[in-house]
Amino acid sequence: MSVYLQAKQKQSLQLSLKLWLPLLQAPLGELEELFKEKSYENPFLKFRSNYESSRYKEFDKQGFIENTLLAQESLFEKLTNQIQAPLFPTPNSQKVAHEIIFNLSHEGYFEGDIQAIAIKCNTTQEFVQSVRNRFCHLEPVGVGSVDAQESFLFQLENLELPKELYEFVKKLILNLKNLDKYAKHHLFDEGKRIIKKFNSPPAIEYIGDEVQIIPDFYVDVGDEIELRINNSYYPDITVSDPFKSKNSDLKEKLKEARDMVNLLELRKSTLYKLILCIVEKQIGFFIGSELKPLTMALIADELGFDESTISRAVSNKYIQCKRGIFALRSFFTNEVSNGLSSSEIKNFISELIKNESEENPLTDEELVSLVVKRFHLKMVRRTITKYRKILDIPSSKERKKIYKVS
Repeated sequence: MSVYLQAKQKQSLQLSLKLWLPLLQAPLGELEELFKEKSYENPFLKFRSNYESSRYKEFDKQGFIENTLLAQESLFEKLTNQIQAPLFPTPNSQKVAHEIIFNLSHEGYFEGDIQAIAIKCNTTQEFVQSVRNRFCHLEPVGVGSVDAQESFLFQLENLELPKELYEFVKKLILNLKNLDKYAKHHLFDEGKRIIKKFNSPPAIEYIGDEVQIIPDFYVDVGDEIELRINNSYYPDITVSDPFKSKNSDLKEKLKEARDMVNLLELRKSTLYKLILCIVEKQIGFFIGSELKPLTMALIADELGFDESTISRAVSNKYIQCKRGIFALRSFFTNEVSNGLSSSEIKNFISELIKNESEENPLTDEELVSLVVKRFHLKMVRRTITKYRKILDIPSSKERKKIYKVS
């Protein structure tokens, strides 16, 4: 009996962990879908969406405007309606075209595997490629391309330009990283004007507000720290047992349903403690100062969790404060020197480059000197180069080219 009870307890713990870790790691915007699926699988788990009900109230208020927005044609519908003759005259070309549509990113770029589509459609890779090339004649123009350069070439194909201008714009597109060498060409300004009109990414008009960052908590720092949870995206979860279950399998499902309810509340309280701890450690940031060095290990130790649990908890979580919306991960930053974080140095570099001379952009060596002078520490060029790349800032040589053509 003792061995049996130990086995049951271990099984119960494994079940709870299996439910708990994905629930803790899930972004706030995916919680509803997660619990909706669980409610389909578990007859005892009752699900009601707070977000949907509030959204429909808003729908009633806005009426006609909302109906108009909902009636707009999607990118998928727009493309599907164009898959017909004369561009796609055969059933096989149409089948391949539909597969290409299924492999488009939300930005309109092709992210599929030509070989895999060829095998699925029982054709050659060359045929698939030829079908994809015909996408240059579809709207929105540029969709189906593999990158920005090819998208621009697709869009160029749809313009009626004098031959000399067409060839020059094509040359500019094929040499986007070295535009400055064409700056003195008599068609340069006209070519640049044409390229600036291109959609980038190609499906930009269909993206809209599709990517939405949802804050998990609202943080207000005054005389006290005030945290408010974003309850709008938390579903209402209840347990119902109309069968008064006796069957052991049903009892297991009933226990799982109760665990889900408890684990949802545990997620809220865990994130509350975690965010409160982060805000206390980084209080200076919330009143306008820089981030201080902070590690996940320190927070884990203070809250009594494993560091891996903290890593899961901060994943895809955001807070909103007076300074904006920030990812929880951004509050963790390495210590470069006593009390000085790498974040503070990165912000300093960003400001320097933002205000630099366009004629003589700051080199990494010059950035090193300015950082050393400002923070009174030892610093090597490769560290500054690493920070610059993390910030997605081009080298001084590349920035000079960009300034020249902009």
